[in-house]
Amino acid sequence: MTLHVRPAASADEASLAALLAEMQAYYAAPVPEAEALKAARLLCNLPPEGFNPRTLLALHEGAVIGSCVLNVMLPAAELRQSLYIRDLFVSARARRKGVGHALVVGAAQLVREGGFCALDWTTDSQNLPARRLYDGIGSRVVARTYYRIEARAMDALLSGAAAPSPALRSVAAGE
Repeated sequence: MTLHVRPAASADEASLAALLAEMQAYYAAPVPEAEALKAARLLCNLPPEGFNPRTLLALHEGAVIGSCVLNVMLPAAELRQSLYIRDLFVSARARRKGVGHALVVGAAQLVREGGFCALDWTTDSQNLPARRLYDGIGSRVVARTYYRIEARAMDALLSGAAAPSPALRSVAAGE
């Protein structure tokens, strides 16, 4: 099988909408055809700059003591846009004073005001203060596995030298 990978274009809207609808049905979260087409249009016609972050700052007496950088994500639940907290940071001198909570509340306000469907983020499993904050605001832990590919592994992947993991080889072989 020969594959070609390229960026999505306007002409792909209908095909992508069908695939998105299939994906949502697969995950037992079907959406109306109009929602799938709306999501496909967004994905096929991104603004040229393609980067649309939101940044919140927490200030105390004019000094920045915390920040929250959010990225727009699509697709998300119901093929609508969500906001993803990429980084939330509070200065050491301002920790445990409600700054992180205020930043999450500000992010939630952006979600509501912008018509987004959800607010998502990750945190290090060992970051117990952050986890206490997040557990205490009504969020839920979503069972996911978080992947990252960094420079050396990316070089191997792009050169064709990367081999599937043993577990993946077993699945591919039908074991």
